[in-house]
Amino acid sequence: MRIATTTFLLLVLLPTLTFAQGYSRDRAKTWDFSIGGIYQDGDSPDGTGGSSLDLKSDLGIAFNIGYNFTSKLALSADFDFLSPKYTAIIADENDPTNTRRIDHKFSQFNGRIKGTFHLLDGPFTPFAELGAGWTYIDSNVADGPPVTGCWWHPWWGYICSGYYRTYSQTEFSYGGALGLRYELAGGSFIRGSYSAYRLDVGGDAAEPTLNAIKLEYGWSF
Repeated sequence: MRIATTTFLLLVLLPTLTFAQGYSRDRAKTWDFSIGGIYQDGDSPDGTGGSSLDLKSDLGIAFNIGYNFTSKLALSADFDFLSPKYTAIIADENDPTNTRRIDHKFSQFNGRIKGTFHLLDGPFTPFAELGAGWTYIDSNVADGPPVTGCWWHPWWGYICSGYYRTYSQTEFSYGGALGLRYELAGGSFIRGSYSAYRLDVGGDAAEPTLNAIKLEYGWSF
């Protein structure tokens, strides 16, 4: 919470820390592109039968592209890449006292479509978002023995190599965000937000909530 509070205060003070400038650009009918950093908080959802998941916090990279239909309404797509560490406790279905512990690192990708409502028309505005999409998670844990594949290389001849299949899944995620946006001279902008997205895993599996802070620098065109 300390990180979230500090980030919010910086965003509130941003207009007073930035040099004075005239503003005449209208967001309506413009495209936005941004790149930034994302801090995803940890979560520890419980499954059933003694299983659990402890997802650690992590820093990642984020991209966004969107279109402003008006100065207040926009539609955009998010693309986030993270690699959080995790601890999974897996309990045997027939004997819950028989458990297995896994300490490893996820490969995580979030792809979402979201709608944004800007409260104000001017260069500095709070905004709210609602979104939905998919979160792909690769456990990086092998789900069986190695698989060997062979092919013919034009220089090196006949080559065989082994690789492991891993436990991975793609889950529906939904949620929203609150944030602040400040537009600079020349068509660029700074944006910060706090979001919460729920993974809809289904069944008895643990369903984490992905809470994240995102800071972005972008361009309008």
